[in-house]
Amino acid sequence: MDIKEKALIFAIQAHMGQIRKNEPDKPMIIHPISVGQLLESFGYDDNVIAAGYLHDVIEDTKYTIEDIEKEFGKDIANLVMGASEPDKSLSWEDRKKHTIEETKKLSLRNKLVICADKINNLEDLFLKFEKSGSRDFSAFKRGEESQKWYYTSIYESLVLGENKDLPIFKRLKDILDKVFANKEDLFLRDTIFVDNQDYYARLKKLHAGKIELQRLKSLVTLPKPFVIEFSGTPRTGKTTTINNLYDFFKKGGFSVSLIEEFTTSKYYKENLKNKFNNMELVDGNIAILDEVYKQLQSALVSEKEIILIDRSINDRQIWNYRIFARGDMKEEQYLKVRDKYSQISKELIDFLVITYADSLISLRRDYTSSLALEKRSFLNQENIDEYNNCLNSLQGLFADSVDSYMLLDTSNIDLNDVSIEVASQIIPTIRKKYIKAFQQKYNLK
Repeated sequence: MDIKEKALIFAIQAHMGQIRKNEPDKPMIIHPISVGQLLESFGYDDNVIAAGYLHDVIEDTKYTIEDIEKEFGKDIANLVMGASEPDKSLSWEDRKKHTIEETKKLSLRNKLVICADKINNLEDLFLKFEKSGSRDFSAFKRGEESQKWYYTSIYESLVLGENKDLPIFKRLKDILDKVFANKEDLFLRDTIFVDNQDYYARLKKLHAGKIELQRLKSLVTLPKPFVIEFSGTPRTGKTTTINNLYDFFKKGGFSVSLIEEFTTSKYYKENLKNKFNNMELVDGNIAILDEVYKQLQSALVSEKEIILIDRSINDRQIWNYRIFARGDMKEEQYLKVRDKYSQISKELIDFLVITYADSLISLRRDYTSSLALEKRSFLNQENIDEYNNCLNSLQGLFADSVDSYMLLDTSNIDLNDVSIEVASQIIPTIRKKYIKAFQQKYNLK
């Protein structure tokens, strides 16, 4: 076991049961691990990285500096001590003044640990502000002005006598400016979104959520790809949302797979359509459901992190219910197929999105977005009403078939906003998956 791994294991055990002060759904150890990884990403030596993992042990656990020195030696103990505050019985102001002055006297290696700690804290704080749309310092013992004074002073102490152009110092300065000087991309704010600031604010919240997912992804891998199934009637924003989410996650550094609707795929049309059309209605629909299941299984063995599927298991469940509701499928057969694929969905699909709208609104959207005035063969009021009625009847099935789902009525929503509504619910769900995977990885209690 090398010194970094030993320090990591020690820190995990020391902080067991503790939670992140500003984000109580996150284990405390996420912060020290992030600090250690940040130091490693800049290429610093193993002892500095180990000190990053251990930097909060003296302040926040039962262990003493003597324990650290006994386990890890004088060098790491010195690095940890440099990142630890004096007696917490002192006032906040006295402790911070002491830290600011003592930091000036430290070696560069000591300063690196402190710098990484401050970077991670401020980046977390910035993402919290961006996600909420509010600069809320209420969780701190002192307000914004005091926090600004402290972090700015610490930065000045860190760069005193050092090369302030070191990448790690530049990263601290950048996040300082974002948190306390409201630094942002002026081209986006004042040019691209100059006439649509509300929309820009909503996109910034989503972007912050995505950045947080990136940070969690650097700490842990999900046990399987996060699978999102989409269903819904035409002209409700489904296809646009799928494409937007693919682009959103892809540009965010996630490996993403987009799987087209099975019954409109080239493979289905060339190899299976004629065969299934010659079957009885019920048998043909169950056969399609079996093929959709195989398609999903095949996608899951890939190394993708997120899989977007246009109509999969639960969409076919809707079709089966429609056949049953029409009286074309016996109840015993319907229930057998329903329960089988509900269990499969529960195991494989993480989030279900179903968009729908009032039938007349869907039809109006279709006609006004097209040049053709001919009567639609499938997209008609009767079919859409039937589909929407099925959705109302199947909410219990959806609740049993996936961990999370949303039925989004887009009748009164601008279709450009549907993607934002969907993404704003999917991102927190993925976040929970990553936190759970992190807790399982390190056997956190």
